[in-house]
Order: sequence, then structure tokens, then C-alpha cells
Amino acid sequence: PRNQKEYQIIVKDEDHLENLLDSEPKKLSVVDVHLSWCGACTLLGSTFRSIALRIEEWESRIQFLVADVDKIASLKDHQNSCKPKFLFYLGSKHIATVEGANVPEINTLINKHIPSLESD
Repeated sequence: PRNQKEYQIIVKDEDHLENLLDSEPKKLSVVDVHLSWCGACTLLGSTFRSIALRIEEWESRIQFLVADVDKIASLKDHQNSCKPKFLFYLGSKHIATVEGANVPEINTLINKHIPSLESD
């Protein structure tokens, strides 16, 4: 079994988000965008963990980010909903969005967009 491992990265601010996306051009990023006061939006950490554990060498292929819209200006368009949104990026390019905690759709998009093990 793995040691305690962080399966999510808490995005601190706009610069941090840009650095995380830009520094990993071949990695799929799933950004959990939510309002800090919305409890339902913060419950998917264990889901990210279970997804990560099913992906071979997940650390080099995918990252799960958690972003509070109140702290990140580029996400302000997502402020008006208590539903979480999941933004998918390949490097810094936005490629898909899931509205609500639709785990089957999140899994489908991860399987579709995750880089293969051979992509170096």
C-alpha cells in the first residue's frame, strides 16, 4: 500500500493555477472548481483518490486540482452555481467541462484524454 499521498493539489491563486497547468504540458489536469462555502462541492476527494489508484503511473499522467472560485480571477464565470464544475486541461488548453458531480462522465473524459504511458 502507498504511504499517505496527496491526490489533490489545492490551488492557492491565479499564478499557482497557471504554473500547475503550464509546467505539465503532457499531463491531464482535472480542476474541481467550487465555492468554498458549498459543502457538496468539497466531497469528491475520495473519488479522485479511487480514480488515481486505478490508473497506472497516475502521478506522471494526471493531476487533480481543487480551486476555490473566490480566489482565482480566471474562474469567476463559475461563481454563480452551487454545483461543482470540473474543468479538464491538457497542459494549459481547456478541453472539456463537466457540470455537477457526474462521476461516470468524469471517468469517461479521463479515460478519453489521459496521455498514454508511452507519450514522452
